[in-house]
Amino acid sequence: MQEVIEKLKPVVEEMLSNIGLELFEISFRRQKGNWVLKVVIDDPEGYVSVQQCEQVSKQLGDYLDLYDLIEHSYLLEVSSPGLDRPMRGVEDYKRFVGRLAKFWLKDGRFVMGHIKQADESKVVIQTQQGEISFEPGEVKKSKLEVEF
Repeated sequence: MQEVIEKLKPVVEEMLSNIGLELFEISFRRQKGNWVLKVVIDDPEGYVSVQQCEQVSKQLGDYLDLYDLIEHSYLLEVSSPGLDRPMRGVEDYKRFVGRLAKFWLKDGRFVMGHIKQADESKVVIQTQQGEISFEPGEVKKSKLEVEF
């Protein structure tokens, strides 16, 4: 069903751009016997609200009904990346300076702390033990951590 994603992705990106949002992820796959079109949206200015998810769901649902791009029944799911969202590189590291995050590095190290600084050459994390820095290319996986 990759062709569905290829047709929809530019449409969804434009739709979201018009209302100040971004596409985080889009997928179309079978789950528990049903086809599910999952659209994960992001707000570069902060967190995605339930109202924003509803707005996108309505607009996208209307578009899909009008152009009948998916020939069989499916469920449309619109959501946010969540509070403990994965981060996808330098732009996210910069965006979330000051926030608590977890980093799994390619050399096997695990680092958790507040992002102090981030650019194309270095990420600096303030941990309880002090500052740790590494290159963005050393990151295997990273995500924000919920702080209470």
